[in-house]
Amino acid sequence: MAFLRDRARLTSAGVFVGGFLLIVVSGKTIFPGVADTTVVPNGVYLRGAIVGSLSALLAIGLVLIYRANRIINFAQGALGAVAATMAAQLFQVYRVPWALAVPAGLLAALIASLLTEFFVIRRFAKAPRLILTVATIGVAQILSVIELLPNLLNRGVDRDRFRPEGLRSPLGGAVDFSYAGVRFTGDDLLVIVFVPLVLVGLAFFFRYSRYGVAARAAAENAERARLLGCRVTRVSLVVWGLAGLLSALTAILRAPILGFQLGAIQGPGLLLRALAAAVIARMESLPVTVGAAILLTMGEQTVFFAFGRAGPVEGFVAIVLVLALLFQRKQLGRVDPGASSWRAVQEVRPIPRELVRLPEVRWAKLGSIAVFLLVVILLPGPFGFPGVDSSTVSLASVVVIYAMVGVSLVALTGWSGNLSLGQWAIAGVGALVAAKLATQQPPQDFFVVLLIAGLAGTAVSVVIGLPALRIRGLFLGVTTLAFAIAAFSWFFQWEVLRQTQVIVRPVLFGIWDVTSERDFYYVTLAGLAFVLFIGSNVRRSRWGRNLIAIRDNETHAQAFGMRLVTTKLSVFALSGFLAAFAGGLYAYSQTFLAHSAFLPEISLLMFSMVVIGGMGSLTGAILGAIYVRGVQYFLPVEFQLLATGAGLLLLLLAFPGGLGQVFYSLRDRYLRWVADRRGLLVPSLLADRRIEAEAGLPEDLDQDDRERRLVHSAEHP
Repeated sequence: MAFLRDRARLTSAGVFVGGFLLIVVSGKTIFPGVADTTVVPNGVYLRGAIVGSLSALLAIGLVLIYRANRIINFAQGALGAVAATMAAQLFQVYRVPWALAVPAGLLAALIASLLTEFFVIRRFAKAPRLILTVATIGVAQILSVIELLPNLLNRGVDRDRFRPEGLRSPLGGAVDFSYAGVRFTGDDLLVIVFVPLVLVGLAFFFRYSRYGVAARAAAENAERARLLGCRVTRVSLVVWGLAGLLSALTAILRAPILGFQLGAIQGPGLLLRALAAAVIARMESLPVTVGAAILLTMGEQTVFFAFGRAGPVEGFVAIVLVLALLFQRKQLGRVDPGASSWRAVQEVRPIPRELVRLPEVRWAKLGSIAVFLLVVILLPGPFGFPGVDSSTVSLASVVVIYAMVGVSLVALTGWSGNLSLGQWAIAGVGALVAAKLATQQPPQDFFVVLLIAGLAGTAVSVVIGLPALRIRGLFLGVTTLAFAIAAFSWFFQWEVLRQTQVIVRPVLFGIWDVTSERDFYYVTLAGLAFVLFIGSNVRRSRWGRNLIAIRDNETHAQAFGMRLVTTKLSVFALSGFLAAFAGGLYAYSQTFLAHSAFLPEISLLMFSMVVIGGMGSLTGAILGAIYVRGVQYFLPVEFQLLATGAGLLLLLLAFPGGLGQVFYSLRDRYLRWVADRRGLLVPSLLADRRIEAEAGLPEDLDQDDRERRLVHSAEHP
């Protein structure tokens, strides 16, 4: 074991040195001609090492939480952003001294992190890892509200009162020097001195302190550590507090070097670099995490120097992350992240065969469908609801488009188990391609535009899904999030995708002018019907059943002869087509598009939308879209994320299956009433009642008494 450990360390050191030499050589040979100077100066590499060491602190926090709870904490960046927001508000606006504002920010992040562990992580301790990871997305959305609070607090405040230096430390204003063509300040020196001390302190903590040793033991085997007397819950609290402090240090020390915008959401931008470094290190080795963060940031600084803008940097991170996952072994870390239980995805049970032909059931089903169709069809009509104007009808069209993207996520995540946090970016590909084709002279046919947009989304989705051939689950979500950020920052700003003209809505079939919002609303309804038709047929097909089997157990599915590669790539293709098809309709709905319409935060919101609605049902995608867009319509922007984040956590606590679970539980209650009224014995309905009854039985009953009480509870509910 010692030999293997030494060999792993030597390999990591060799990779680090090789990566450093590759970056330096490429900066001096590949980029000339792109940059104005002939070579990348050495000061750029030093700046990359400084910023990379800060990203390493954030990445260490991610690794610690992953090893303690087996989740990826998507709130890690938001914790640091909250600290920087608090410190900047105190320092810039209220003119609190820097030496007091920074500890206040650190304390805010520590409290937020401890509260998250105590009230969220512990409540979901026995939940599937997917649910716990999704809960951190809800926490990140709630923390993002704190980032936006300065917009409310500073409304009406004279901007001349603000300190112009931002979060610059006193040392930053006192020291200013240049090295190899790059300007440095005292804030850079503060990082050079302080970060190595933090890393040494972490090494000492984990090697010699009681809680550090307990954290390492719990990371290796939590159950064994618990049996040996280790208080795992207290260790988890310590780890979360430490991760929150590391995140806060990263954001506060980074702010004067790279800038910080008060009142804006900074969490996702902070998170991506740390996530990339942690995933490259397989969420295991802290030294490899530090090295990966430094190398990745040095490469970013080299790319930024060469191109002079931030967009290619995001693309560089996404490409490196995809390649790193493709070349890693299938077994990542001590526990395969794809082995997360998907029990949270509750399948929709069909109406039992014994009841499906009964008049009460048939008429109830037809009546429900009729009422739903009546509402959606008459909503914008001349006899529609009072107070419905063109803006409300436009909102309804966007709700329908969101529901289509939700269906694509249900297929990709709910049915096949591939976590996607960049689905709105796929819709953006379809929207921008459709906008480009629709504004050509002469413009392309409407249906041809939607088809080409869908195929473009298919191609992009398959490329993003290539790492799914090696890994699945939580790590794959990191890749899709990286694509969403890179697409917003770079890909969508390419000249070939830039829109300069207004999209003119077509005359369909030569007779139906859909220029008005009311007429186009019916077009989006037809698109949703098309997407639901595809989704429902896929779910009932043999291919759909194969998706569920692969999601639940890849090894068993492969043993039964299922083709994993073909099935995985095909579901990415289907999901990409549906999302890009919806994006094409979104382009016609908005008539003019800018890349700012496809923020990475909306992709996270889309995933939350599907979880709120229910990942296992198509109905859940519609319910989630209504909830999310309704929140965005009725609440100001500062409180929209609070409603979605809090709603996400509350639903996960009470109804892990989302609003779809609530809807279908009401349906099953009605079916039980029908069965009792008819005197029918329906085993599938009694199974739920048996589980409920077993939960309330005393543990000391013998088997005969247990069965007798279960039969009585089934016959007399």
